[in-house]
Amino acid sequence: MGVRVPPPAQNMNVVILNVVKNLVHLTTFFLFELKFISKVNISQKNIDDLNAIISIELKKEEYLPKVEKGISAAKNNATIKGFRKGHVPSAIIKKMYGNSILLDELNKTVSEALNSHIEKEKLEILGRPLPVPSDMVVDIQNPIDFTFEYEIGLAPKVKVDALDKKTTIEKSVVVIDDKTLNSEVDKLSERYGKILNPDRAEGEKPEFEKAELNQELFDKIYGPGIVTSIEEFKEKVRKELQDFADKSAENKVKEDIYNTLLEKTAIQLPDAFLKKFIKATNEKPIDDEQIEQEYPQFEKGLKWNLITNAIAKENEIKVEFEDVKNFSKEQIKAQFMMYGGGITDEMINSFNDSMLAKEEHVKKSYEGAMEQKLFTFIESQLNISEKSVSFDDLFNKKIEG
Repeated sequence: MGVRVPPPAQNMNVVILNVVKNLVHLTTFFLFELKFISKVNISQKNIDDLNAIISIELKKEEYLPKVEKGISAAKNNATIKGFRKGHVPSAIIKKMYGNSILLDELNKTVSEALNSHIEKEKLEILGRPLPVPSDMVVDIQNPIDFTFEYEIGLAPKVKVDALDKKTTIEKSVVVIDDKTLNSEVDKLSERYGKILNPDRAEGEKPEFEKAELNQELFDKIYGPGIVTSIEEFKEKVRKELQDFADKSAENKVKEDIYNTLLEKTAIQLPDAFLKKFIKATNEKPIDDEQIEQEYPQFEKGLKWNLITNAIAKENEIKVEFEDVKNFSKEQIKAQFMMYGGGITDEMINSFNDSMLAKEEHVKKSYEGAMEQKLFTFIESQLNISEKSVSFDDLFNKKIEG
């Protein structure tokens, strides 16, 4: 009795909203070691610029010797009641394990062939090849020639024409004035003050007594002895407001760059293939309606990924390990500063070395360093028009936007 041929590909669990960064694969898609595939006929039929079918023809004369070798290996290791180890007749091994050994060989050979073709043709593909459904049956007792077909989605060529000085992005510049500073100091005084009517009746408004600007308040907010005067306190609050405003303005610039380049860069995707890919590889079952609902956001993320890949490739923007290390260090330093600082460079370096031993942290730091380099370069190519705004206007604009 025969066994239907399963798709010889990896089991890749992909969550739809997290798939974008893993979609653009050049020549490292399969995990199999590259080998030259002899006597395997591989052809590619391009349906259009974004879709193609790869066909792999495998003659039985090619795979049967390898299968027989696998059966011999199984015979030497098989332990079956009534036979000494290594003396089980080949016919019994073939009947019991032949189809499984044949499937493994087909899986390996076809996957290697796909990988070899992708490498040789320098294909830039989206997702992974998807097997075309087939009625072929694997039966070691009746070996046949096989033809496997795979759909592939091809990455489009991307040209970012908007990356020049004709493209203007507005950048808000905020200077923290005394009015903004005093308003924030007043809010802190209220936040750390006392409630005068803790036993108030239901519905009665609480009454507050503001905290005085003294050492007790300074120590509560920043830690013992960090700030020792009203002047120091106000300057520290001013700096925090300035840093927050600068970071918010920079994030708004990044958001505007993202939207502008997406809007002005024409990119076509193999949408039907990608929807099929999402459905085939999603970790949990997902229906067509859900795919249609979430696809627009998925599409934007993928297009942005293609845009930044094109910019990085064309301008040879690369991230070295030293960049990763420095980015990680700055992130760690910023986290400690949120809690009042008080840590030496030596301690930060030691903690950084410890974190860089963790694969996930290195990956996130690499992505952060690359994003930092990319946006620094992109901003240098655009016309960044600075405009002075107040602290309140900056955040009112953000809310309105």
